[in-house]
Amino acid sequence: MQSYWLTFTDGSVGCCEGQGEYDAKRIAEHVTGKTVAGGKYSDIAAEVLPYPANPIIWQFNHPISGVTPTFCHRPETCKGRGACPESRSCTE
Repeated sequence: MQSYWLTFTDGSVGCCEGQGEYDAKRIAEHVTGKTVAGGKYSDIAAEVLPYPANPIIWQFNHPISGVTPTFCHRPETCKGRGACPESRSCTE
């Protein structure tokens, strides 16, 4: 599962995990009842995150290791990246 930073048509944002952008969009729309901005199948307002971030819309609960902690503290800065751009932890 990959974390995605989604933008809804009402301007709200959140993190949702999925197997891809479309999967994350469908899960988020089902859970929230809102519509994710962008196209129905492409041009989805979803950007990859290196780690889950708050607010969490939905997160995969692995049967052995559980959920991944929300390590991404600045999703607006990290969105669209496959790795954290910070040289040090955001929590320091």
